[in-house]
Amino acid sequence: MGATERGGANALRSACVLLALVAVSCSHVRPAATSTAAASSDRPSGSVTLLFGGDVMLGRNVAPIVRADPWGVFADLKAKMDGADISAANLESPLTLRPHTSANPNALEADPKSARTLGEAGFDAVSVANNHAGDGGPASVTDTLDALARVGVAAVGGGASSEAAYSPVILNRGGLRVAMLAFDATQEGISASADAPGIARWDADLARGAVSRARSLADIVAVSLHGGAEYQFGADPYLSKLAGQLASWGVDVVWCHGPHVVQPTKVIDPDGDGRPTVVAVSLGNLLFDQAIPGTTRGALLEVDANADGVFAYRVGATDTTERRVRFVTWRTPRGDAVALNGEWWSPTQELVDPTVPPEPKELPGLPTDNQVDAAAVGDANGDGTDEVVVSFRTPFKETTMNSLQPGADWTDAEGRASHLGVYAVGTGRPLWVAGTVAKPVSAIAPCGPGMAVAYSTLDSPATVSTGLWLWRGFGFATVRDLPGRGTPACKDVDHDGALEPVIVERGQT
Repeated sequence: MGATERGGANALRSACVLLALVAVSCSHVRPAATSTAAASSDRPSGSVTLLFGGDVMLGRNVAPIVRADPWGVFADLKAKMDGADISAANLESPLTLRPHTSANPNALEADPKSARTLGEAGFDAVSVANNHAGDGGPASVTDTLDALARVGVAAVGGGASSEAAYSPVILNRGGLRVAMLAFDATQEGISASADAPGIARWDADLARGAVSRARSLADIVAVSLHGGAEYQFGADPYLSKLAGQLASWGVDVVWCHGPHVVQPTKVIDPDGDGRPTVVAVSLGNLLFDQAIPGTTRGALLEVDANADGVFAYRVGATDTTERRVRFVTWRTPRGDAVALNGEWWSPTQELVDPTVPPEPKELPGLPTDNQVDAAAVGDANGDGTDEVVVSFRTPFKETTMNSLQPGADWTDAEGRASHLGVYAVGTGRPLWVAGTVAKPVSAIAPCGPGMAVAYSTLDSPATVSTGLWLWRGFGFATVRDLPGRGTPACKDVDHDGALEPVIVERGQT
């Protein structure tokens, strides 16, 4: 839009607002990163959500808590895991009653009955490929596999033979096939052989063959890696190197653990094929009994994916100070953001050419004494038809709602308060209008059952944060704000044919 056009649009906004805006208060009248290959007609069209955690240890000082409260240790994560299609973690406790025979002095073995804690919590799969697998001898690997099988949790990276240990576990969800592999990069776990149980140690040739097989069998491939230098907070160079190899072979997600502290999560595409790989270099401890600085904090990696790969991800923080897992929060995206299922996620690819909803050509029946800060046309409430959304200011009036916050500053220098309304296209009939809004909305992008917005202050039009308004059938609910600048827009990130609210050109304050 040129300068002349912008000036005309601004003049129109300043001259126009519906008379009803003054009188109505809080009234109610509501799996994407694409690959370079063309999609075929039989290509799965759904998406899947995968949730990954770090090290889980059910023995030693955690064991008494598991015995006393087998369902409570993961209770705070139950909703998160139930909300995902597949939930997984690394099990660092051999589930066996056999004596500890390993030279490693850390005896992490747990009672096989504690497997029920994993099943009740909602884990679909756990990696067993780590340095403590087989601490009670080869038979303890079998004990672990049997205990997990009894509660319906898939064991990844272990088996009765090397062929089984290096074979992918395939889980079917929503019409998509998800292949899971796991490798012990410490080279210390008891290795499976042709006729003896054990786990899959990292071997580049064997790993590449396993990934190739998984890629041929599944739509999405996720790989667990256990290793790295302990208690280091920077991205482990060894795990990062292996993750790069896996990504170049076609793996979609690499989730690592072993350092016992959280390390960065990143998106890479080493082969440049346009199908990115999400790498969690270390998710730290999900449940452990360590007290070394950083070891009581863990991370969750959640990804949204379809047949074309992972299109969005987010990272959550957990805490085990009390030796029960407590979910803390989902971390705010550092760059551009997309709203999926009412939450902010990070897209795996740059949001190129997003759709910016148009401004209304006219707002009928409008007086000239009110200020319009922003206006846009789009489907704000998800009913399949467009509405006009207007952010405006009128002289302040005390209401029941704003009187409940007597210390709040509701007015600008001219004594006007901020509002936002949704109106029928053409007639200007008010469909929903908010009372006093604490933060002026300076830009709007209606995108289906929600709107991406930018906020300014009462004294300056500059964007200070961005946010999301979701239609709840009788009004809008707001989702937590993203700090810093950003531009609201719409884009079909998951390629399902519907637009999602996005924030582009983000910057932190």
